[in-house]
Amino acid sequence: MKKWYRTTGSMCAAAILVGSIHGQDENAKEAEPIDQLAPFNVIGTKADVPNLKGSGAVLDSSDLSPFFHTDIHEILRQVPGVYVRPEEGYGFFPNISLRGVDPLRSRKTTIMEDGVPSEPSPYADPSAYYAPTAGRMAGFEILKGSSSLKHGPHNIGGVINYLSTPIPNEHRSHLRASYGDYNERISHANSGGKVDFGGGKLGYLLEVFDHRSDGWKTIPGIGGEPERSAPIARTDLLLKLGYEFGEGNYLEFKAGRMDLDADVSYQGVSQEDFLANPYMRYPGTNQDNMDAEQQRYYLRYIKEFNEDLTFTTTAYYNEFARNWYKLASKYTATDYVANGDGTWSTVNRTNASGYFNAMKGVPSTLGTDDSNYTGKSNNRVYKTKGIQANLNWQLGRNDFDLGFRFHDDNYYKLDYRQPLYVWQNDGSLKYVPNEKSGGPYQQAEAFDVYLVDEITFGDLTLAPGIRHTSVDFVYKAADKKSLSNTLWGLGANYRFSENLSVFGGLHQGQALPSAEGYIDDGVNHEKSLQFEIGARGSISRLYYEAVYFNTQLDDMMFLASNAGGLDNSQNLGEGSTSGLELILGADLGGEGIGVPLSLSATFTDTEFESGYGDANADAGTEDSYLFGASKGKSFAYIPDVQYNLRGGLEFESFRTYLNYHWQDSVFTNALNDHSLDSYGILDWSGFVDINDGVTIFAKITNLADEEYAHSILPGGFRPGQPRIWSLGMSYDF
Repeated sequence: MKKWYRTTGSMCAAAILVGSIHGQDENAKEAEPIDQLAPFNVIGTKADVPNLKGSGAVLDSSDLSPFFHTDIHEILRQVPGVYVRPEEGYGFFPNISLRGVDPLRSRKTTIMEDGVPSEPSPYADPSAYYAPTAGRMAGFEILKGSSSLKHGPHNIGGVINYLSTPIPNEHRSHLRASYGDYNERISHANSGGKVDFGGGKLGYLLEVFDHRSDGWKTIPGIGGEPERSAPIARTDLLLKLGYEFGEGNYLEFKAGRMDLDADVSYQGVSQEDFLANPYMRYPGTNQDNMDAEQQRYYLRYIKEFNEDLTFTTTAYYNEFARNWYKLASKYTATDYVANGDGTWSTVNRTNASGYFNAMKGVPSTLGTDDSNYTGKSNNRVYKTKGIQANLNWQLGRNDFDLGFRFHDDNYYKLDYRQPLYVWQNDGSLKYVPNEKSGGPYQQAEAFDVYLVDEITFGDLTLAPGIRHTSVDFVYKAADKKSLSNTLWGLGANYRFSENLSVFGGLHQGQALPSAEGYIDDGVNHEKSLQFEIGARGSISRLYYEAVYFNTQLDDMMFLASNAGGLDNSQNLGEGSTSGLELILGADLGGEGIGVPLSLSATFTDTEFESGYGDANADAGTEDSYLFGASKGKSFAYIPDVQYNLRGGLEFESFRTYLNYHWQDSVFTNALNDHSLDSYGILDWSGFVDINDGVTIFAKITNLADEEYAHSILPGGFRPGQPRIWSLGMSYDF
């Protein structure tokens, strides 16, 4: 097993040079402050982070504006304790791990927008085939450790809350547009404000975000067809209406819609083809396309009875529909070979035996397996609705937070096509149609309730809490089964001075199964016991935070997934993750010049503490990343070491930034005999203010143009983005 402490020495040397004060939004000096309504948030603002009883981060415009990333994976790389495994290169389907839990489809992390669950079906089938559009967000909250007990349903790792653009106090409009490599066009515009209306204040906000690109992957042309790119297009619309009336009454309505049309595929390429051209896709993926739409609504009411008592309630409805037409089966880039002694080894597949003929369009004897392949249209509809509320009551030294959620979500697999494609000797494809009926219906009706009390004893604050979850699952519209679980936790924060506080906590966590996994496969929900202790503070210009965490996992749960190579959901016994998270920051600038520097770093050790006794046991299919899981092995796709360095120069009308992210090598399977190399990504950006409210900017992603593979699952090696430049302008008025 790899150990993160082997690289600690070199990292400590680097840590002396850097820290965590971030760049300024290009028009922050002119923009008036915006109300931050605490019930919308899981943390609040950066000023609230020192009061946390656990570890967390708030990313606001100062963190986001230096690079304007639109991929949630790129945004979260700057946060310690967050591990990402990009898939298609745009962040459409995030694979996020907090503190080393399984990252596949972010199933063990609660993802919300403005405090409302945003996954397509968070209880019945928790897979993030949709996540909010990161590029339109005003900020992000990432909560780890004992502070996440309030939030669910999945809090083994923690919670990520996307913060949409708030309604401004006065009329403001914003426009940002950029053009870049591969004909990439990104536009973001919003306009809003508040006016006197009917004895109160009416607020409004209209917003549109649009991202289009020809794509940086190419599909070779065969059979007389030209080579083509793999384009993407995503449009997101948002409307907010707010009304402040009476004494301490606030009502807000939000409606939004997202449309996605993207030529993305499950299929990767073999190692030999990756080394020859990492940005090529096989001709057999020519028809792969995701066509999706999402609608979201909520109505929220906040009543401030007085400065000590606040009540908030939100009714919400989300609907997500997708038709991902793609390969029915993956052509895996690796193979497991028996060594003859009961052990196995992983080898990289080549096309010497014609394994990839069907993907490459190499005709052979018609009708044989290597001259044809099958596609399918995964046509699915997800619906979620619910009501949640919380009562915050300060009474003496106690600050009570009582909350509940009634939630219902369901998931339909509609009728779909599963045609056969057969290569002809002239390079053309013969299409053999086949219609199939839909899959089973899944539903979950859930009730969550929690109570957390923050008790203040001078400089010491204790936060005991309890959370109860009850879910009624339905599968195939007939099979029913209930699950209930109660979690407890205790967090603490002690302020030694204005510049130093120590915090820690011990709490339980959970990850719920899908309706199918719980009823049909009989899996249990995953449980955890999480411990953390840390310190945060400042010394002169230097800000720091250091956290040690240890998470013990029980009944480790892995849900059936084509992406993960698992035909059936299963529990895999015990495991553990532990590590160290570091943040250092300083602004070394002087009068008229800002020199912000930052470092975030994570050192992690993961281990299966039980599992299958030998590599030949049925931990999914052989291309499953769980194949070979046994005691002492490390988790796949969790690096031992990763760090993010950021530095900038800020003058009155000019700013420039560099960001370097490095990630250690990662195992790609539980057998731990196959890994992807470490890699680093260097980004640059520059901004020039040319007029009041008008800024032009340029940026280059992957400045060093390093070719690296960030995944071999599902279906083969997948590249990170190539070097991409873009030029743009923003206008605030």
